Amino acid sequence: MRKTTSLAVLAVALAAVPAATRAQEAQPAPAAPAPPAAQGEADQLRQRIGQLQQQAMQDPSLKAAEDSFEAVLQGAMARLDPQAPVKSARALALNQEVEVARAAGDNAKLNQLAEEATALKAYFDGLRPRALAEADVQAARQAYLARVLGRMKEIDPETQRYIDRLSELSRGGASSGGSR
Repeated sequence: MRKTTSLAVLAVALAAVPAATRAQEAQPAPAAPAPPAAQGEADQLRQRIGQLQQQAMQDPSLKAAEDSFEAVLQGAMARLDPQAPVKSARALALNQEVEVARAAGDNAKLNQLAEEATALKAYFDGLRPRALAEADVQAARQAYLARVLGRMKEIDPETQRYIDRLSELSRGGASSGGSR
């Protein structure tokens, strides 16, 4: 299942946060709700970081980095469950079958495919986090995110400031500082 490009904006932000902060965030403490003004700023920052991430992902040079990460992730999933490659191939094939069933107006087939897709999603929702916890996958992910972040910084040199501020707001800090 290729969903690497849909890595959360927060994943990019976490790649830039110092290791000590990442360790704290691995065991998240309940955060107090952000004040409305801080929440608005956080939303603006998320939007800007998301835009930068989308722009960065359009760079063809990141395709190789994405493919490399995806290969490591797929390999880890296959080590954890030898059925993972078969299920990945099935998930990709489902898209074509859905299109055929839609074109034919075959609602019974669409319902069957939806059930199968739901089961596959649940399967990968359980397997993917286990694979992401593997050391080789973590290293590949960090390398990939560093490349994405580097490209984002090329696009907008203020990227790191946006990420730092969003991290501060996420921890409940509402000190002054603009989003742009």
